[in-house]
Amino acid sequence: MASSSGSLQALILAGALAVGATGVAKAADMPAFPPSPVVETAPQFSGWYLRGDVGYGFEEMSGFSSTAAGYVPGFAYHASGIDGTPFIGGGFGYQVNNWFRADLTAEYRAPTHYSAFETYNNTSSGGDAYSAQIRSTVVLANGYVDLGTWYGFTPFVGAGVGAAFHQFHGLEDVGTGPDNFGGFGTAADANMTNFAWAAMAGIDYSISPNWRFELGYRYLDMGRVTSNGIVCQPTCAPPYEVQSFHLVSNDVRLGLRYIFAEVPPAPPPIVTKY
Repeated sequence: MASSSGSLQALILAGALAVGATGVAKAADMPAFPPSPVVETAPQFSGWYLRGDVGYGFEEMSGFSSTAAGYVPGFAYHASGIDGTPFIGGGFGYQVNNWFRADLTAEYRAPTHYSAFETYNNTSSGGDAYSAQIRSTVVLANGYVDLGTWYGFTPFVGAGVGAAFHQFHGLEDVGTGPDNFGGFGTAADANMTNFAWAAMAGIDYSISPNWRFELGYRYLDMGRVTSNGIVCQPTCAPPYEVQSFHLVSNDVRLGLRYIFAEVPPAPPPIVTKY
């Protein structure tokens, strides 16, 4: 009996060890933790681009001055003004990454009408009416910070520095009123180059992977514009009067950019195997 009982216990123990060994072997085949998914980062988008722009500038003048002041008795400056002007431009640049780009632009601004009116001898019954054209070309180096993209729309801010090339063209001085009727004067065209700077903001829209449409506002400071001396028939008082003013513009621009860089492909879908 003792021998039979011992054999039974030995069989039961052997069976338990065999079951335990099978469970351990199966557990060894299973990973302890599921593998972490791999997230791929798309490369930064960069490349050379061309741009074209059209717009309209609401030009303003300030700080008007005339050499007639302090020379002619009773001199009084009454008004001056300058019209707005359309413009067209283009340039090239480089999209450094998804956040920064820079370009060099040049634009031609259509001639805009300039006018002023002055009186002398403390009278308002007569004076001098002035008219001319201001012709401008502007070259700027610009930098922009793109502020992120939502549904294809990218707001941006930027700034630029460069030069404005002006011509004070066709300045005429016409006497008006009974006290000054018949006087007439002209000035030779004056050409000048000024430091210019700009601050801008806007939004662009991705039409396709390589095309961007842009709508923006720009404040453009084009420096001081100064005429040549006016020569009158028969005489001027004062002789060779020179007029001057500061010129700025509030510009609304529409732009189109074409980026030459190959657009990076979208990352492949993530597939996780367990």
